[in-house]
Amino acid sequence: MDGKAREAIAFLWKSQKPDSVILGLKPNNSHQNPPLLRFSASGAKAQQQSPLSYRSGMFDGHLLQKNGSEWGFVNEEALENFLYQNLGQLFDITPLAQQYNVESQRCDILAVGDRKKLFVLELKNAEDRGIVQQLTRYYDALLEDKPFGDRVDYDKPVQLIAIAPSFHRDNFTDKKYHTLDFQFLEFSVIESRDKFYLRLRDVDSDTVSQVKIPYQKPKTDLDLPPIPPALAKLLNKCEPSQQQKILEIREKLLLFDNRMQEIASANSIKYGNGTAKNSKFCAEFMAYKDEIILFLWIPYKMGESPRIGRARIWTDWQDRALIEGYVSRGVGTEINRAKRNIQRIIDAIQKGDRGTYGGFHWDGYIGNKLYRISLPVTKVMGEKYFREARRIRNDARKNKALLYEEIELEKMNNKMWEIETNIKFSSQVENYDRSLESLLDLALEKWSDRV
Repeated sequence: MDGKAREAIAFLWKSQKPDSVILGLKPNNSHQNPPLLRFSASGAKAQQQSPLSYRSGMFDGHLLQKNGSEWGFVNEEALENFLYQNLGQLFDITPLAQQYNVESQRCDILAVGDRKKLFVLELKNAEDRGIVQQLTRYYDALLEDKPFGDRVDYDKPVQLIAIAPSFHRDNFTDKKYHTLDFQFLEFSVIESRDKFYLRLRDVDSDTVSQVKIPYQKPKTDLDLPPIPPALAKLLNKCEPSQQQKILEIREKLLLFDNRMQEIASANSIKYGNGTAKNSKFCAEFMAYKDEIILFLWIPYKMGESPRIGRARIWTDWQDRALIEGYVSRGVGTEINRAKRNIQRIIDAIQKGDRGTYGGFHWDGYIGNKLYRISLPVTKVMGEKYFREARRIRNDARKNKALLYEEIELEKMNNKMWEIETNIKFSSQVENYDRSLESLLDLALEKWSDRV
């Protein structure tokens, strides 16, 4: 084997370690939202910060309910879960525990702020005359037991926060003559232009903060328009299971928001708020030969960028999905070409065309041990495989989008080494799979922010 081949082996495997994940960047599933108003836990003036992303229960049709003309959380648990996920945004504090049992008392939320200051939050979905006494019992039990001692400084005053839609006059009397530090926050759910927000108001300072609630009003199947002929034509090319999934995606998109429209053309079905120059799109089905390709408008850089692009999605039309790249228009000629090239390598290996010299061979070290790997392909195809495998590994370390075929080639590469060495290898590409539902939710979330 020549020097270049040995150099390629060394590059490809220099970071590979048995029984460990190869070092490098992992795809980041967090998504940056626009800055939201943050409520100072000390009652200070509100300020701006970039929030953590609330992913749990996203677009959950049972998160809110309407009572008369007002909106509210369906129950105290829904309110508590939402607040717990948004403590950093609203109070600039870090969660410690939820529904924490201490000395026969159950605290709704425990959190820690700057300099290890303890925060105790009690939530009520309705007015409660005994909330001050309840927080007092929690305070006593916590000082007696002192949980999370490595993260909390119990020599500092404990902040007791009561959150309710309104407070009884007895609550103010109890607070007035109490020596502990209480903070009363009135909460309300505000609807503005088909978007919902949790609003907190300090009853003493009148300071207000709010955070967006990822909720959309439920609609009925009667609101779905008939399937346009262009989409029906595309569906005729699909297997029944794929047809069903496409129709489910269509329903999810159209029922998400009253402004969502279905724009049909010869080979494309787009979903957005119109066709004007300033219209924003969310998703698209596009026909290419005998398949349907899904595109979603999501953040660049695998979800890390604040900029939105049209991403080509590979999916098995069940729940597995991959972001294969970003294409401004069309199906993506370069992506199709790259997919064909990688598939040719896979087909050659599976077919087993060894050529004139009986296959392609190379040596590689793992630790101090030398291993020989053989491929049943020609030298030209083997060298091509080697270049592509090295590039795929490098792209994965940089968190770049990878094609389905590239991931399959990397898995094949790892499997080949495992058979030869009897060592289990891990790869960055194992972290590339996404849930199709999560990508749809992301596209809907970002579309909602833009319209």
